[in-house]
Amino acid sequence: METKHVYTETISTQDQIEELKHILSDMIGVSEVDIDGAKGDITITFETPANLNAIEKEIYDAGYTILY
Repeated sequence: METKHVYTETISTQDQIEELKHILSDMIGVSEVDIDGAKGDITITFETPANLNAIEKEIYDAGYTILY
């Protein structure tokens, strides 16, 4: 299992945080998602078949810009 941080623009509402958590948690291989909306810090724990590129694509597809 890996734990990685992905940084995005600020996620301003609790509804947006919950929606993004739901999207990421539904990915096969993702076991834990924690989002600090004020910092735009998404901490995600996952294993194969999930990978960082696929996770970042889901975040981008949800409408958020990946900062790093």
